[in-house]
Amino acid sequence: MSQFKKHVFICTSGPYCWFDGDTETLLRNLKRRVAEAGLKDEVRINRSGCLNHCGHGPVAVVYPDATWYGNVQVDDADEIFEAHLCADRVVERLCLDLPPGNNKQTGGYPAAVQELKQLEKELDARRIAARYALINQDDPE
Repeated sequence: MSQFKKHVFICTSGPYCWFDGDTETLLRNLKRRVAEAGLKDEVRINRSGCLNHCGHGPVAVVYPDATWYGNVQVDDADEIFEAHLCADRVVERLCLDLPPGNNKQTGGYPAAVQELKQLEKELDARRIAARYALINQDDPE
């Protein structure tokens, strides 16, 4: 059995969703609505890492329903809250209806956004290398 009746994950740290919409305000607005309605023990709103649907963002997914929403904007928070989280009615106009697998569509992003994605990859590689070096620097063997 699930800890919560509904658990919403909003992609806030993917390389592109932030460009497509204000994911932090979307997250805050949903959290606020849940708290104001006294549903914090039943509905959980969380940030997620990249949900692998770049180009369709901001993306949110509601579990256990496995309902994926795409192009979710700040103005959509109230509708998702009232329809889906309170009344169990999916917001059809926002449904992300894609086949399983890699559905990224990132070619249309401006060069500056693409450059930030490359920088993110480089920083990830540096973090991994630094961690590996620290772990192995005091190896007595």
